[in-house]
Amino acid sequence: MKNSKSINSFFDRIIQEEWLLPSHISMYISLFQLWSINEFRNPFRICREEVMELSKIRSFATYHKCIRELHQAGFIIYLPSYDSYKGSLIEIKEVEHVKISKTQSFQEQKCLPERENKFSAPKFHEVELYFNERDLSSIEANEFYSFYESQHWKRNDKTLMKSWQAAARNWIFKLQRMEV
Repeated sequence: MKNSKSINSFFDRIIQEEWLLPSHISMYISLFQLWSINEFRNPFRICREEVMELSKIRSFATYHKCIRELHQAGFIIYLPSYDSYKGSLIEIKEVEHVKISKTQSFQEQKCLPERENKFSAPKFHEVELYFNERDLSSIEANEFYSFYESQHWKRNDKTLMKSWQAAARNWIFKLQRMEV
C-alpha cells in the first residue's frame, strides 16, 4: 500500500512541476517497475540498457540527464557503478517526503538547472562516457576536459558555454578533419 502511495504522489508532482518532461516520467515509471520486480527492496541494482529499453529512451545523454535530475530532485537516490557487470544502485524515495513549497520551484532551490541555458560543468566521467560512446579514447576525453576546465568552461569569446556536448562535438569534428 505504501508503494502505491509513492507512485500516486509522483503523479501528483508531475502536475506541479513544469520541468518534468515525458522522458523523466517514462524513466521514473520504468524504475518503479524494476523496483516492483525487486519486491520493493531499497536499494536495488539496475542495468542502463534495461532501463533505456523499458523507458523507450534511445539517447545516452537523455538517460544520464534524466536519471541525474530525478536524483537531484529527490525522487530517487542514484549511486552509479562504473562496472557494467555490477550495475548501478537505485533507491526509490517516498515522494511525499520531498518537501517543496508550491511557490518555490526546484530551480529556485538550485536542485536543478534552470531551463534557460544555465551551464553546469560536467564531471570527467560524463565527458569520458560521451567520447567512448563515439569510439574515441579516454585520452582524447581527458584532453578535451582538461582544456575546457583550464578555460573555466568558457568559449573563445570568453563567455560561459551553454553546452559542453556542443563543444565536444566541435572538438571531435576538428579531430576527424585533422585525420583526413
